Amino acid sequence: MSESTAPSDTVLLRGGEVHSPADPFATAMVVERGQIAWVGSEGAADAFASGVDDVVDLGGALVTPAFTDAHVHTTATGLALTGLDLSGAPSLDAALALVRDFAAARPADRVLLGHGWDAARWSDGRPPTRAELDEATGGRPLYLSRIDVHSAVVTTALLDLVPGVT
Repeated sequence: MSESTAPSDTVLLRGGEVHSPADPFATAMVVERGQIAWVGSEGAADAFASGVDDVVDLGGALVTPAFTDAHVHTTATGLALTGLDLSGAPSLDAALALVRDFAAARPADRVLLGHGWDAARWSDGRPPTRAELDEATGGRPLYLSRIDVHSAVVTTALLDLVPGVT
């Protein structure tokens, strides 16, 4: 990129991988005044080269224009490092046994955290029920996120800690 500290009106980014549903093989893009103006191939980018204020060589880097991720997997990763990992549980029964052991080994005043269950891999194909988790934890608060961290199961005791939730 140029050494100027002022933003360029038109910038050509090239030599990378541009994630775009409009062109799944894109390797370049043009940004005009902060807006994506064009996405396409490296060869087609040559047509823009003379009309831009700045050219950025991406050096093979990935660009994900307009991609916004509103949830926080970083937090989930941190929590996963301290919680129960169920990703290796081969069945629902095995997962519940791991929950029982985990709960028994933790102080009674702690909220239990776990992650990684995947009912799609289990023969009965269903997640644990709240009643099963209540029994496995001895009635303690527990939050278990699914392997993709987009859904979770909880115990009644955890729900009781949240005002207005039943």
